[in-house]
Amino acid sequence: MKIIDKYFKEKTSNLTFIELKESSFVELKGHTIKDDVPLPMLMEGLVKGIKEGDYDEEVGIGDIIEGIIYTIGTDTEFPYINEYKEILYAYEENIRDYIFYRGIKDLENEKYDDGCIKLRALLVLDPNNTNTMFNYGLGIEGLAKKFIELNDKKGESFLNFSTNIFESILDIDQEFPLAYYKLGYHYLYLEQYLKASLTWKKFISLSKDEVLVQEIRNEIEKIDEDVMYETGLTYLIYNDYEKSLDLLLKLMPKYKDNWNLNYSIGRCYIGLELYDLAIEYISESIELNKEEPDLYNELGIIYYNNGDVIKAIEIFTDGIDSCPSDLKLFYNRGMSYVLINEYERALEDINEAYALDPNEEVKVQKQNLENIVNSL
Repeated sequence: MKIIDKYFKEKTSNLTFIELKESSFVELKGHTIKDDVPLPMLMEGLVKGIKEGDYDEEVGIGDIIEGIIYTIGTDTEFPYINEYKEILYAYEENIRDYIFYRGIKDLENEKYDDGCIKLRALLVLDPNNTNTMFNYGLGIEGLAKKFIELNDKKGESFLNFSTNIFESILDIDQEFPLAYYKLGYHYLYLEQYLKASLTWKKFISLSKDEVLVQEIRNEIEKIDEDVMYETGLTYLIYNDYEKSLDLLLKLMPKYKDNWNLNYSIGRCYIGLELYDLAIEYISESIELNKEEPDLYNELGIIYYNNGDVIKAIEIFTDGIDSCPSDLKLFYNRGMSYVLINEYERALEDINEAYALDPNEEVKVQKQNLENIVNSL
């Protein structure tokens, strides 16, 4: 939010302010604008008006209204906002409709800065208007895409903020279908497939736009397997191994060469204490990806826990050869050497682990092994 506010506040440099003469005032449809209220104008409009001679006698109230809208939209904490609100409503009772119309036109013409500024101003006048919020979210999303295309780091911040806008709409109105429509795409971009699918299904249940509904049905179908995989991983996280396995195994015929899928199935079998099957799948995972240290650690620990320490040491050693900077591989091999009384080798590994990360657990084992080795 701070990044977005800062971005728009920097655009106040496009403003200039005029002041009424002391003790003077302006009557605007029964509303008195006093001399202590600075009146904003866009620099571009002012320069143009001077060049064309429009301001030879006086500044147009319409230009001041445009300046007020711009000021509120760029700096929502401007000290004269309350006075500006009164001026806007005095100028035009339906000023909100006018601002909304102008803002939408800007967005349609991909003038995202101008459109967002107008819609930000409108949200100051009417903070919980979901239509305004939705279109403001579209404008922020448009800016996000532009920044991302330019590899500008602001892009992700703007995209996250647009997601937050669409989500906040649902806090106000849980049956605003277009918010679900856009959020599904945002979650898809974030690779949150299950969330995207559930969000889009809610959109389908609410929307009467058959064209958009069919579009989203197609999108849901495209991510069906990703949803299945993510759901399987969710069950795995919550230790519901059988449900996880049921989903993950359905993906195997098509994705048997996916190391992560093999690894996840292996973890399910560990949870079910079917260690032979776990070894089979995690070993296959290593064949598919020799650069992932967790695979070696997981496989080595299976052998370690089943009493085959020599095999565990072999697995940890293979892992160290492929991933020589992994703390856990050195630590686990070191602790395996302890079980077969190879204390000097154990200390060498624990020293390597300590060099990689001198945390308290490793430090304690290092001190214990130093005492053992010194006593030999």
